Amino acid sequence: MTSLDNIQSLGFWKTLNHFQKFVMASTSILIVLMICVAVVARYIFQSDFYGSEELISMLAFWLYFMGAAQGSHDRSQISADIVSCYIHDEKRRRAMHIVKDVVTLGVCLLVTFWALKFVAWGFKMHPKSPVFRLPMLIPHIAVGLGFVLMSWYHFVYLVQDIRTHVRLVRADR
Repeated sequence: MTSLDNIQSLGFWKTLNHFQKFVMASTSILIVLMICVAVVARYIFQSDFYGSEELISMLAFWLYFMGAAQGSHDRSQISADIVSCYIHDEKRRRAMHIVKDVVTLGVCLLVTFWALKFVAWGFKMHPKSPVFRLPMLIPHIAVGLGFVLMSWYHFVYLVQDIRTHVRLVRADR
């Protein structure tokens, strides 16, 4: 059993996955409902759902960043992995995969640092939305949490890939 199997069997890993899926499902439903209400208000009742764009954009931040975290969890992001087409040796291919994991984690950690600075700025400045005067921390926290989760998943998968590579190299000897 690899370290990832141990982590994935923990309630924490499953809870994160359920939380992300719940946020993605509920924000999707709310966004669709709000758009429908805005359309009905505008075209049937000749009225306006004032501020709907503000609410929809806040929900969209949660949808997008939990979706990005889910993509990291599932390892389903788009990847330009052309190197694996040219490397036929399995050992070298795994090594290049680890290099890709390290670069991905490094970039993700850098952007996570910036995202957390963004959230810290929001706590310090207390910006409010223009229409409903809602705290802009609502979407800011989605950005920070999304990148923290992405970094976490990439770190776990990097450790898993390194352990798998080392185990297979030892088995080849």
